Amino acid sequence: MAWTKEKILINIESLMRSKFTNPKDAFDYYDNDKDGFLTKADFKNLLKEAGVSSLIRGLVAEFMMKSFDQNNDNLVSWFEFQKAIKESGIKE
Repeated sequence: MAWTKEKILINIESLMRSKFTNPKDAFDYYDNDKDGFLTKADFKNLLKEAGVSSLIRGLVAEFMMKSFDQNNDNLVSWFEFQKAIKESGIKE
């Protein structure tokens, strides 16, 4: 199975719609240490639940971090997550 950006986004959107009522619920759920930020490990957990292959999960998590993390602190805040959701085309 070929993993494209679109397929990964579709899987993430499907997960979010089936498990959460809104993106903030998803953010809070995957914020494993509840510090208000998502890490690369948090994204890997999200991708695992979205059914993304373990072979590419680390690479995709790294790409998501670089894409979402606007201030380059290796953390994704709720504000950065919201902006990335809007830019990705995932409907809230």
